Amino acid sequence: MTCVDVAVALIPRRGLWFAQKRGPGPVLPGLWEFPGGKLEPLETPEQALVRELREEVGWAPRRTLALPVLRHAYPDRVVQLHPFLCHGASDLEAPRTALAWGWFSTAQLARLSMPEANLGLLGMFSTHCSGPGYIMGLLP
Repeated sequence: MTCVDVAVALIPRRGLWFAQKRGPGPVLPGLWEFPGGKLEPLETPEQALVRELREEVGWAPRRTLALPVLRHAYPDRVVQLHPFLCHGASDLEAPRTALAWGWFSTAQLARLSMPEANLGLLGMFSTHCSGPGYIMGLLP
């Protein structure tokens, strides 16, 4: 079975999270997801993250924090998500993307149609994206 490595950006802003809707295509069309994409050969997850964010939304993270890898098995492939908590030098106010996008609370994200692998990331929000270090700005 094929294993696909994907870098994923978790971008917070004032208690909300950035997500975008997949365009038409052969893989999971029209579902909401966090921005990111497949790793290219010899590319690290963080390099893929920066490249994909630049390509997809025209934004670059200033700081990233790697979170635990999440592995999800679909019937035809295994996906390994490499999530990163991302913060930029500037807010991601108006991303340069042709895709639908928005800022969502965790509860709103849970109600969106998302790929199963992305749904697994929601559990990381309370574990890795909150608490004293996050609130006090140690991971701004």
